[in-house]
Order: sequence, then C-alpha cells, then structure tokens
Amino acid sequence: MNQLFKVFATALIAVAVSSCGGGSGSMSMTTANSSPVSTMGTITAFGSVVINGVHYDINSAAITRNGQAVTQADLAVGQIARVHGRKDRNDHSGHADHCDVDDQLVGPITSIDAAGGSFVALGQTVTVDSGTSFKRDLAGIGALVVGDIVEVSGLAAADGHIAATRIERKNSITTFQVIGTVANFDGTAHTFKINALTVDFTTAMLNDFASGHPADGDAVEVKGAPFDATTTTLTATRVSPEDDETSEAEHGDDVEREGLITRFVSATDFDVAGKPVTTTATTVFEGGVVADLALNVRVEAEGTLDANNVLVADKIEIKKAGIAELKGNVTAVDATAGTVMLLGITVTVTGDTRLEDKSDADVDHFTLADLVVGDTVEVRGFENPIGSGAVTATRLERERPKTTVIVGGFFQPTTAPQFTILGVTIDATNATFTRDWHHSLTSDEFFAAAPGKVVFVSGTLNGTTVMADKVFLASHEDCGDRDDDDDGDEDGGD
Repeated sequence: MNQLFKVFATALIAVAVSSCGGGSGSMSMTTANSSPVSTMGTITAFGSVVINGVHYDINSAAITRNGQAVTQADLAVGQIARVHGRKDRNDHSGHADHCDVDDQLVGPITSIDAAGGSFVALGQTVTVDSGTSFKRDLAGIGALVVGDIVEVSGLAAADGHIAATRIERKNSITTFQVIGTVANFDGTAHTFKINALTVDFTTAMLNDFASGHPADGDAVEVKGAPFDATTTTLTATRVSPEDDETSEAEHGDDVEREGLITRFVSATDFDVAGKPVTTTATTVFEGGVVADLALNVRVEAEGTLDANNVLVADKIEIKKAGIAELKGNVTAVDATAGTVMLLGITVTVTGDTRLEDKSDADVDHFTLADLVVGDTVEVRGFENPIGSGAVTATRLERERPKTTVIVGGFFQPTTAPQFTILGVTIDATNATFTRDWHHSLTSDEFFAAAPGKVVFVSGTLNGTTVMADKVFLASHEDCGDRDDDDDGDEDGGD
C-alpha cells in the first residue's frame, strides 16, 4: 500500500492539445487581433508549444536550451519555458519569436531521500511529487542513485528548494549549471552562496552586471566545473543574471507568469517566481479566491507590466492540485472535443493538461490524436463541476497495458462493504484497508472514518463495479509520495 498511493497523495495538499514542436505551419496573425506577449510556464503538450493554456506556433522561432540552440525535438513536457512573441486576442493561440528553456539545475546528486521524495544536487534540495515528469529511462526517484548527473526543470520555492516539474539523467555532461539567488557575497574571496552551494567565481566571466559583479539578492545563472562534493563548491566559468520572461517585454506588454509565490506581504504586494506581482479590485481569480494567496502557492498570473516592471494582474489562476485519480482502459476518445472516457467517467483535457506517453509506443510529442480505445491511461485532476462525477484532467499519461484499475477521490457512502468514488461503485468485500501507508484498518474502522475523506482504491473492473484489492484512507497529515505503479511494473517518463 505504501508503494500504491504515496506520490499522488502528496499532491492532495499541494497548492498546485499540442506542443513545442510539430506545428502544421506558421500562424497567420494580424496586428489588429494580436498583442506582444512574454510568458513563462510549464510545457504541457505538443502540436504547437502549449504553455499556460496557450498554443504557440514555434516553427519559425529561435529555440534554445541552457543557452544552446536546439530543435523542437529537444523540448519535452514538464520543462519550464519562456516564450516571447504575439498572442491572438480572440483565441488561445500565439506565435513565438523565441522559445527558451533553462534548467534550474544540472549537476551530480550527492544525497537522496527516496521515502521523503527529495534529493540534493549542487547544494540544492529538489522535491519530487506527482507533478514531476521523468524521462522515459527513469522510473521515478527510486531509479536515481548518488553520483547521477541530472537536469532538473522546476519552480523555486520561498525557501530556495526546487519543486521539480521534469527530471532527466545525463551522465555525459561535464559543465554544471544552477539558477538561484545570491547570498553571502564576498568580493575579496570571490565567492557567494546559492542555498548550500558555494560558488567560486575567481576565474569566471561576469556578464551584464551593472556594478561589474553580482550582489546579494540577485537572481543569477551559474555555469562551471569542477564541483567539489566535499566542500559543496562549484568553480564557476560564467555568472550572469537569470533570464526571465520580462527581459524583452515593455511597459504595457502582456505578461504571463507561472510559478510559486516566493514572497508574500499582501494581495497587492507579492512575488511569483521571484518577480513582483500586484492585483487590483478588478483582478479575476480562478481556481480559488484572493484569500488563498500565500507563500509557495502555485499560481499563474496574467496581466501587463507597469512602469516599474510590476506585473499588474488581470487574472490570477490558483493551481491547486486535484484530488481525483483514475487508471483504466479508454472506452471512448474525442480528440476534437478534448474528452476521454474510462471507468464510465468523462475526462476533459484542456490546454493546462500535461500529456505524456509511457507506453511502449513512446511517442515524444504525444497528443489525444495518438490515443485509441483500449489504451491504458492514468488521469489526475479534479471533479468538475463538483458532484458531477466528471473530471478535468491536470495530467494524462498513456501507460503499458494493465488490468489493475485505480480510482481516487472523495468517499461517498452507500451500503457497506460498498461505497462510491466519482460515481464509480467500489466493492470492498475482499479488500485490505490501510492508513498513513502502513497502519492497517479493519473494515469497520475504515467505514467509520472514511466519510468526508479522500480514498484511493486499486482492484479489477467487473462490469461497472471495481472489485477492490486495496483501499487507502488519506488525510492531510499523513499524505506523502507514492509510486505511480501499483503492480510493480514501473514506467519511465517520456
């Protein structure tokens, strides 16, 4: 049971169709219907690059990763990208002039806490949860070992740790990289700190600093080698200010920024991904209300830059993690409408849904058009509208064929030993019950405690009823990471 439910349940308390490639041609966008836009967010799908729910055509864009020119094929779901271009005012489409990906971290792992869902590399703590994508050759954090060199895309938290959105292993890399905030600058010793990492910039090129060198509080990108794991010191070859989505934006331009709230004073004075944001009386909130704003809440802010480069938000989308999970075989798919059916539940896929292929087909730039009836998929998301039994997906993964199904969501009582989740009937006659990963429950204890709680079930489908083998009762205080696979068949990412 520990392996069955740990990863997704972490996201239970987190305040969390197309792509960067393969577009059908340059988009026609008239000046009258479009405006300049600079955006930063997670790549969620392919066909054109989809970031923050907008489909950007990048066929003619300059594309880079970590400062090096790459092609569309080098981009992947889960990477954090910056796009500068134009966005159509009438629909969710745009045309990119630039598409740039910079990993938060490229370097060797020095320690791993698999049970806690974290590891340390280059002195940076990286956390892993159900929102983390892995390249296909990695079956989650359990496949990593000390000494592996990893590329980590992610979102910086208020305490400096990195909430990973994508992890790849690249042991051939010899130049390391870290993005973070300068502390303890020492101009005499030529060192500064980024969290637990000491950066020695004695022989480094210092680029584009007004004073000639970085200062405490500056957001910087450091490249270098070697790395001394004993002293946690990186010898820098280059230090430069961190690029952000506003570097090419001007006063009045549209800006879209996804990230964690890294500083919070009030709803009119806070930072997202280290950059200032404010709201007004006319700001629209989606996925929550103004009172939900707080440190480390994941949001997407959309608006315009004022004269002080503050993002004045027209809209704030609060990206809380969903509490619905499904795994089963597809019984219907409508790529045009953006819907999938499994376990009798209609799942809606939006521009914010992360699409990945973990099946043997291994489609890099996977879309709903690649999905067919009979495919096994895992869906995470939220019931929308509440009480409908329908799910809006935040993530959809195609997997290798499986007979085991999973249903997770709020417990609804019927007559024990049956109950329902998202309208699906669960028969728990022969199930084992647990709580907080390793404490067993009796059937009576489970049914007494379950009302109002989130429950995850694995079993087999018999008609429209899930015959449960394992039932896990979740609660806020005992949520942790779980392995995605319940049957020991660990899959990698795309």
